[in-house]
Amino acid sequence: MSLLGDTLEAMFTCAERWTSLHAELHWRVDTEACAAAQKATDVARGLPAVISPPGAPGPRQAPAAVEQRRGSLLATPGSLRIDWHGGDAVTVVRGEQWRRRRDGEVRGSRPVEPGNRLLGLWVPELTLVRPWQVLSRLRLSVRGARDWEGRRATWLRGVPREPHLFRQLHGLPEGDAYDLVVDDATGLLLELVGWFGEREVERTSVRGLQVDGPLDVARFDLDTVGALDDTEPAFHRARPLVTLAGEVDFALLGPRDEAYYGSIDPDPDGDGDGEDGIAVVAHPAGGRPLGRLLWFVQSRGARMADPAEWDAIALPDGTPARWWSPADDPEQGHLRFERAGTQVWIQGRNHQDIRDLAASLEPVGPDAGVEGVAPR
Repeated sequence: MSLLGDTLEAMFTCAERWTSLHAELHWRVDTEACAAAQKATDVARGLPAVISPPGAPGPRQAPAAVEQRRGSLLATPGSLRIDWHGGDAVTVVRGEQWRRRRDGEVRGSRPVEPGNRLLGLWVPELTLVRPWQVLSRLRLSVRGARDWEGRRATWLRGVPREPHLFRQLHGLPEGDAYDLVVDDATGLLLELVGWFGEREVERTSVRGLQVDGPLDVARFDLDTVGALDDTEPAFHRARPLVTLAGEVDFALLGPRDEAYYGSIDPDPDGDGDGEDGIAVVAHPAGGRPLGRLLWFVQSRGARMADPAEWDAIALPDGTPARWWSPADDPEQGHLRFERAGTQVWIQGRNHQDIRDLAASLEPVGPDAGVEGVAPR
Protein backbone atom coordinates (compact mmCIF):
# COMPACT_ATOMS: atom_id res chain seq x y z
CA MET A 1 0.00 0.00 0.00
CA SER A 2 1.18 3.59 -0.63
CA LEU A 3 2.37 5.88 2.14
CA LEU A 4 -0.85 7.89 1.81
CA GLY A 5 -2.96 4.74 1.95
CA ASP A 6 -1.13 3.48 5.05
CA THR A 7 -1.60 6.85 6.77
CA LEU A 8 -5.31 7.07 5.94
CA GLU A 9 -5.80 3.54 7.26
CA ALA A 10 -3.98 4.47 10.48
CA MET A 11 -6.24 7.49 10.95
CA PHE A 12 -9.38 5.47 10.22
CA THR A 13 -8.43 2.65 12.62
CA CYS A 14 -6.87 4.94 15.22
CA ALA A 15 -9.15 3.83 18.07
CA GLU A 16 -7.96 0.22 17.65
CA ARG A 17 -4.22 1.01 17.80
CA TRP A 18 -3.72 2.32 21.35
CA THR A 19 -5.29 2.01 24.78
CA SER A 20 -4.20 5.21 26.55
CA LEU A 21 -2.05 8.29 26.11
CA HIS A 22 -0.48 11.04 28.13
CA ALA A 23 1.10 14.11 26.54
CA GLU A 24 1.66 17.84 26.75
CA LEU A 25 -0.67 19.93 24.58
CA HIS A 26 0.57 23.16 22.98
CA TRP A 27 -1.90 25.58 21.36
CA ARG A 28 -1.22 28.81 19.48
CA VAL A 29 -3.53 31.12 17.50
CA ASP A 30 -2.93 34.35 15.57
CA THR A 31 -6.11 36.27 16.40
CA GLU A 32 -5.72 38.69 13.50
CA ALA A 33 -5.26 35.89 10.96
CA CYS A 34 -8.18 34.00 12.50
CA ALA A 35 -10.46 37.05 12.17
CA ALA A 36 -9.40 37.54 8.54
CA ALA A 37 -10.10 33.87 7.76
CA GLN A 38 -13.52 34.03 9.44
CA LYS A 39 -14.44 37.17 7.54
CA ALA A 40 -13.38 35.67 4.20
CA THR A 41 -15.37 32.52 4.91
CA ASP A 42 -18.50 34.48 5.86
CA VAL A 43 -18.30 36.62 2.73
CA ALA A 44 -17.85 33.52 0.55
CA ARG A 45 -20.95 31.98 2.17
CA GLY A 46 -22.92 35.10 1.41
CA LEU A 47 -22.82 36.24 5.03
CA PRO A 48 -21.25 39.71 4.99
CA ALA A 49 -19.75 40.75 8.28
CA VAL A 50 -21.97 42.76 10.60
CA ILE A 51 -20.43 46.19 11.13
CA SER A 52 -20.92 47.28 14.73
CA PRO A 53 -22.70 50.64 14.97
CA PRO A 54 -21.64 53.50 17.25
CA GLY A 55 -22.66 52.69 20.81
CA ALA A 56 -22.73 48.92 20.30
CA PRO A 57 -22.30 47.00 23.59
CA GLY A 58 -19.42 44.71 24.33
CA PRO A 59 -15.66 45.13 24.27
CA ARG A 60 -14.02 46.98 21.44
CA GLN A 61 -12.01 44.90 19.00
CA ALA A 62 -8.86 43.70 20.73
CA PRO A 63 -5.50 44.52 19.17
CA ALA A 64 -3.88 41.85 17.04
CA ALA A 65 -2.18 39.29 19.24
CA VAL A 66 -0.89 35.76 19.35
CA GLU A 67 -2.51 33.70 22.09
CA GLN A 68 -0.77 30.63 23.49
CA ARG A 69 -1.45 28.08 26.19
CA ARG A 70 -0.29 24.68 27.30
CA GLY A 71 -1.97 21.81 29.04
CA SER A 72 -1.79 18.19 30.06
CA LEU A 73 -3.64 15.75 27.78
CA LEU A 74 -4.93 12.37 28.91
CA ALA A 75 -7.00 10.12 26.68
CA THR A 76 -8.37 6.67 25.97
CA PRO A 77 -10.11 5.80 22.68
CA GLY A 78 -13.41 6.85 24.26
CA SER A 79 -12.40 9.62 26.64
CA LEU A 80 -10.29 12.78 26.82
CA ARG A 81 -9.17 15.18 29.53
CA ILE A 82 -7.26 18.46 29.19
CA ASP A 83 -5.99 20.34 32.23
CA TRP A 84 -4.81 23.72 30.98
CA HIS A 85 -1.86 25.16 32.90
CA GLY A 86 -2.07 28.47 34.73
CA GLY A 87 -5.66 28.28 35.99
CA ASP A 88 -8.57 26.01 36.81
CA ALA A 89 -9.58 25.42 33.18
CA VAL A 90 -10.30 21.75 32.47
CA THR A 91 -12.19 19.88 29.76
CA VAL A 92 -13.40 16.27 29.92
CA VAL A 93 -15.06 14.19 27.19
CA ARG A 94 -16.51 10.77 27.92
CA GLY A 95 -18.10 9.04 24.97
CA GLU A 96 -20.27 11.71 23.35
CA GLN A 97 -20.76 13.74 26.53
CA TRP A 98 -18.55 16.66 27.54
CA ARG A 99 -17.99 19.09 30.38
CA ARG A 100 -15.75 22.15 30.75
CA ARG A 101 -14.80 24.39 33.67
CA ARG A 102 -13.33 27.79 32.90
CA ASP A 103 -13.09 30.82 35.21
CA GLY A 104 -15.26 29.00 37.73
CA GLU A 105 -18.10 28.43 35.25
CA VAL A 106 -19.10 24.87 34.30
CA ARG A 107 -20.64 24.15 30.90
CA GLY A 108 -21.33 20.90 29.10
CA SER A 109 -23.79 18.42 27.72
CA ARG A 110 -26.48 16.79 29.83
CA PRO A 111 -26.48 13.03 30.44
CA VAL A 112 -30.27 12.92 30.10
CA GLU A 113 -29.90 14.07 26.48
CA PRO A 114 -28.51 12.02 23.58
CA GLY A 115 -24.78 12.41 22.96
CA ASN A 116 -23.84 14.92 20.29
CA ARG A 117 -21.56 13.59 17.56
CA LEU A 118 -20.51 17.08 16.56
CA LEU A 119 -18.33 17.39 19.63
CA GLY A 120 -15.62 19.12 17.63
CA LEU A 121 -17.75 22.26 17.80
CA TRP A 122 -17.16 22.49 21.56
CA VAL A 123 -13.98 20.42 22.03
CA PRO A 124 -11.85 20.81 18.88
CA GLU A 125 -8.89 19.08 20.58
CA LEU A 126 -10.86 15.84 20.32
CA THR A 127 -9.82 15.68 16.66
CA LEU A 128 -6.28 14.79 17.78
CA VAL A 129 -7.46 11.45 19.18
CA ARG A 130 -10.37 10.92 16.75
CA PRO A 131 -8.67 11.85 13.46
CA TRP A 132 -11.16 9.94 11.32
CA GLN A 133 -13.66 12.77 11.73
CA VAL A 134 -11.71 14.93 9.22
CA LEU A 135 -11.31 12.25 6.54
CA SER A 136 -14.59 13.03 4.79
CA ARG A 137 -13.90 16.78 4.93
CA LEU A 138 -10.36 17.07 3.54
CA ARG A 139 -8.57 15.99 0.39
CA LEU A 140 -5.27 14.75 1.76
CA SER A 141 -1.89 14.43 0.07
CA VAL A 142 1.52 13.41 1.41
CA ARG A 143 4.12 16.10 1.98
CA GLY A 144 6.73 13.72 3.37
CA ALA A 145 7.89 11.55 6.26
CA ARG A 146 8.65 13.15 9.63
CA ASP A 147 10.51 12.31 12.78
CA TRP A 148 8.46 13.53 15.74
CA GLU A 149 10.43 13.26 18.95
CA GLY A 150 11.73 9.87 17.88
CA ARG A 151 8.41 8.61 16.52
CA ARG A 152 7.83 7.93 12.82
CA ALA A 153 5.16 10.18 11.40
CA THR A 154 3.73 11.35 8.08
CA TRP A 155 3.14 14.96 7.12
CA LEU A 156 -0.07 15.54 5.15
CA ARG A 157 -1.54 18.60 3.45
CA GLY A 158 -5.34 18.87 3.58
CA VAL A 159 -7.63 20.99 1.40
CA PRO A 160 -11.40 21.18 2.10
CA ARG A 161 -13.47 18.95 -0.19
CA GLU A 162 -16.25 21.52 -0.12
CA PRO A 163 -15.36 25.19 -0.19
CA HIS A 164 -16.45 27.11 2.91
CA LEU A 165 -17.46 23.97 4.81
CA PHE A 166 -18.39 24.36 8.47
CA ARG A 167 -14.97 23.42 9.77
CA GLN A 168 -15.75 23.92 13.45
CA LEU A 169 -18.25 21.05 13.44
CA HIS A 170 -15.38 18.65 12.76
CA GLY A 171 -12.72 20.11 15.01
CA LEU A 172 -10.88 22.00 12.27
CA PRO A 173 -9.66 25.56 12.92
CA GLU A 174 -10.35 28.45 10.58
CA GLY A 175 -8.36 28.32 7.36
CA ASP A 176 -8.35 27.32 3.72
CA ALA A 177 -5.65 24.62 3.99
CA TYR A 178 -4.27 22.38 6.72
CA ASP A 179 -1.09 20.60 7.69
CA LEU A 180 -1.46 17.36 9.66
CA VAL A 181 1.28 15.27 11.24
CA VAL A 182 0.02 11.70 11.76
CA ASP A 183 1.72 9.19 14.04
CA ASP A 184 2.40 6.13 11.89
CA ALA A 185 1.93 3.59 14.70
CA THR A 186 -1.27 4.90 16.28
CA GLY A 187 -2.90 7.21 13.70
CA LEU A 188 -3.07 10.00 16.30
CA LEU A 189 -2.69 13.58 15.12
CA LEU A 190 0.56 14.93 16.56
CA GLU A 191 -0.03 18.35 15.03
CA LEU A 192 -2.83 20.20 13.26
CA VAL A 193 -2.16 23.58 11.63
CA GLY A 194 -4.70 25.83 9.92
CA TRP A 195 -3.55 28.21 7.15
CA PHE A 196 -5.21 31.19 5.52
CA GLY A 197 -3.27 31.86 2.34
CA GLU A 198 0.37 32.02 3.41
CA ARG A 199 -0.47 32.93 6.99
CA GLU A 200 -0.63 30.46 9.86
CA VAL A 201 -3.91 30.81 11.75
CA GLU A 202 -3.81 28.17 14.46
CA ARG A 203 -1.46 25.37 15.55
CA THR A 204 -2.17 22.56 18.02
CA SER A 205 0.69 20.18 18.83
CA VAL A 206 1.20 17.11 21.02
CA ARG A 207 4.58 16.77 22.74
CA GLY A 208 6.11 14.08 24.92
CA LEU A 209 3.61 11.46 23.76
CA GLN A 210 3.39 8.33 25.92
CA VAL A 211 1.01 5.60 24.81
CA ASP A 212 -0.42 2.46 26.42
CA GLY A 213 0.63 3.44 29.94
CA PRO A 214 -1.51 3.20 33.09
CA LEU A 215 -4.17 5.87 33.59
CA ASP A 216 -6.60 6.62 36.39
CA VAL A 217 -9.91 6.25 34.57
CA ALA A 218 -11.69 8.10 37.38
CA ARG A 219 -10.19 11.32 36.00
CA PHE A 220 -12.57 11.01 33.04
CA ASP A 221 -15.68 11.23 35.21
CA LEU A 222 -17.62 14.31 34.16
CA ASP A 223 -18.37 15.20 37.77
CA THR A 224 -14.66 15.74 38.48
CA VAL A 225 -14.99 18.93 36.44
CA GLY A 226 -17.80 20.27 38.59
CA ALA A 227 -21.58 20.16 38.87
CA LEU A 228 -23.47 21.38 35.83
CA ASP A 229 -25.96 24.10 36.73
CA ASP A 230 -29.40 22.78 35.80
CA THR A 231 -30.60 26.29 35.03
CA GLU A 232 -27.72 27.01 32.64
CA PRO A 233 -27.84 25.17 29.31
CA ALA A 234 -24.57 24.35 27.54
CA PHE A 235 -25.67 26.65 24.76
CA HIS A 236 -28.76 28.75 24.27
CA ARG A 237 -31.27 26.69 22.32
CA ALA A 238 -33.66 28.48 20.01
CA ARG A 239 -37.35 27.92 20.75
CA PRO A 240 -40.58 29.43 19.40
CA LEU A 241 -40.90 32.92 20.83
CA VAL A 242 -44.29 32.24 22.34
CA THR A 243 -42.78 29.56 24.61
CA LEU A 244 -40.35 32.10 26.10
CA ALA A 245 -42.98 34.66 27.09
CA GLY A 246 -43.34 33.36 30.64
CA GLU A 247 -39.57 33.31 31.23
CA VAL A 248 -38.76 36.99 30.76
CA ASP A 249 -39.61 40.10 32.78
CA PHE A 250 -40.72 42.22 29.83
CA ALA A 251 -43.35 42.06 27.11
CA LEU A 252 -41.99 39.62 24.54
CA LEU A 253 -42.53 40.77 20.96
CA GLY A 254 -42.89 38.75 17.78
CA PRO A 255 -43.93 39.43 14.17
CA ARG A 256 -47.58 39.02 13.27
CA ASP A 257 -47.32 36.78 10.25
CA GLU A 258 -44.07 34.86 10.57
CA ALA A 259 -42.72 32.24 12.98
CA TYR A 260 -39.68 33.50 14.84
CA TYR A 261 -37.50 31.55 17.24
CA GLY A 262 -35.46 32.97 20.09
CA SER A 263 -32.99 32.15 22.84
CA ILE A 264 -32.58 33.74 26.25
CA ASP A 265 -29.25 35.29 27.12
CA PRO A 266 -29.11 35.63 30.93
CA ASP A 267 -25.85 37.59 30.92
CA PRO A 268 -25.73 39.81 27.87
CA ASP A 269 -22.52 41.63 28.80
CA GLY A 270 -20.66 38.38 29.32
CA ASP A 271 -19.04 39.43 32.61
CA GLY A 272 -20.76 36.77 34.68
CA ASP A 273 -22.62 39.07 37.08
CA GLY A 274 -25.99 39.05 35.30
CA GLU A 275 -26.75 42.56 36.59
CA ASP A 276 -27.81 43.86 33.19
CA GLY A 277 -30.86 41.60 33.10
CA ILE A 278 -31.77 39.18 30.35
CA ALA A 279 -32.24 39.61 26.63
CA VAL A 280 -33.86 37.51 23.91
CA VAL A 281 -32.19 37.12 20.52
CA ALA A 282 -34.77 36.26 17.86
CA HIS A 283 -34.50 35.12 14.25
CA PRO A 284 -36.73 33.53 11.60
CA ALA A 285 -37.58 29.87 12.18
CA GLY A 286 -34.94 27.76 10.52
CA GLY A 287 -32.16 30.29 11.07
CA ARG A 288 -31.08 33.25 9.00
CA PRO A 289 -31.58 32.37 5.31
CA LEU A 290 -28.80 33.59 3.05
CA GLY A 291 -31.17 35.81 1.10
CA ARG A 292 -32.73 37.41 4.17
CA LEU A 293 -30.36 38.17 7.00
CA LEU A 294 -32.53 39.62 9.73
CA TRP A 295 -32.69 39.24 13.51
CA PHE A 296 -33.45 41.32 16.58
CA VAL A 297 -32.63 41.66 20.26
CA GLN A 298 -35.26 42.63 22.84
CA SER A 299 -35.03 43.34 26.57
CA ARG A 300 -35.67 45.96 29.24
CA GLY A 301 -32.42 47.56 28.11
CA ALA A 302 -29.82 44.78 28.32
CA ARG A 303 -27.62 44.17 25.32
CA MET A 304 -28.87 47.30 23.58
CA ALA A 305 -26.72 49.64 21.51
CA ASP A 306 -26.69 53.29 22.60
CA PRO A 307 -28.20 55.05 19.54
CA ALA A 308 -27.28 58.60 20.57
CA GLU A 309 -25.22 59.06 17.38
CA TRP A 310 -27.80 57.45 15.09
CA ASP A 311 -30.34 59.30 12.94
CA ALA A 312 -33.68 60.11 14.56
CA ILE A 313 -36.61 58.79 12.50
CA ALA A 314 -40.26 57.83 13.01
CA LEU A 315 -41.79 54.47 12.14
CA PRO A 316 -44.98 54.47 10.00
CA ASP A 317 -47.14 54.32 13.14
CA GLY A 318 -45.36 57.37 14.57
CA THR A 319 -43.11 55.47 16.99
CA PRO A 320 -39.86 57.42 17.55
CA ALA A 321 -36.84 55.38 16.47
CA ARG A 322 -33.14 55.62 15.69
CA TRP A 323 -31.49 54.38 12.49
CA TRP A 324 -27.89 53.70 11.47
CA SER A 325 -26.40 52.20 8.30
CA PRO A 326 -22.65 51.88 7.65
CA ALA A 327 -21.19 53.75 4.68
CA ASP A 328 -19.04 50.71 3.84
CA ASP A 329 -22.10 48.45 3.52
CA PRO A 330 -25.20 50.59 2.92
CA GLU A 331 -27.52 47.58 2.55
CA GLN A 332 -26.96 46.80 6.23
CA GLY A 333 -29.13 48.55 8.80
CA HIS A 334 -29.67 48.90 12.54
CA LEU A 335 -32.97 50.10 14.03
CA ARG A 336 -33.69 50.92 17.72
CA PHE A 337 -37.09 51.72 19.24
CA GLU A 338 -39.40 50.87 22.14
CA ARG A 339 -42.75 49.09 22.02
CA ALA A 340 -44.98 47.92 24.88
CA GLY A 341 -42.19 48.91 27.28
CA THR A 342 -39.69 46.60 25.53
CA GLN A 343 -36.48 47.88 23.97
CA VAL A 344 -35.84 46.48 20.46
CA TRP A 345 -32.72 46.45 18.30
CA ILE A 346 -33.28 45.06 14.79
CA GLN A 347 -30.19 44.20 12.76
CA GLY A 348 -29.85 42.86 9.26
CA ARG A 349 -29.90 43.61 5.58
CA ASN A 350 -32.45 45.23 3.28
CA HIS A 351 -33.86 48.44 4.73
CA GLN A 352 -37.44 47.61 3.75
CA ASP A 353 -37.30 44.18 5.43
CA ILE A 354 -36.06 45.82 8.63
CA ARG A 355 -38.86 48.38 8.61
CA ASP A 356 -41.48 45.74 7.77
CA LEU A 357 -40.33 43.63 10.72
CA ALA A 358 -40.49 46.64 13.03
CA ALA A 359 -44.04 47.40 11.93
CA SER A 360 -45.17 43.81 12.54
CA LEU A 361 -43.82 43.32 16.07
CA GLU A 362 -46.52 42.78 18.69
CA PRO A 363 -46.58 41.17 22.16
CA VAL A 364 -46.76 37.38 22.11
CA GLY A 365 -47.80 35.04 24.88
CA PRO A 366 -48.77 31.48 25.78
CA ASP A 367 -52.28 32.06 24.39
CA ALA A 368 -51.04 32.73 20.84
CA GLY A 369 -52.88 30.56 18.35
CA VAL A 370 -49.79 29.71 16.33
CA GLU A 371 -46.34 29.14 17.76
CA GLY A 372 -44.17 32.20 17.38
CA VAL A 373 -46.96 34.30 15.83
CA ALA A 374 -48.65 37.00 17.87
CA PRO A 375 -52.42 36.97 18.20
CA ARG A 376 -54.18 39.67 16.20
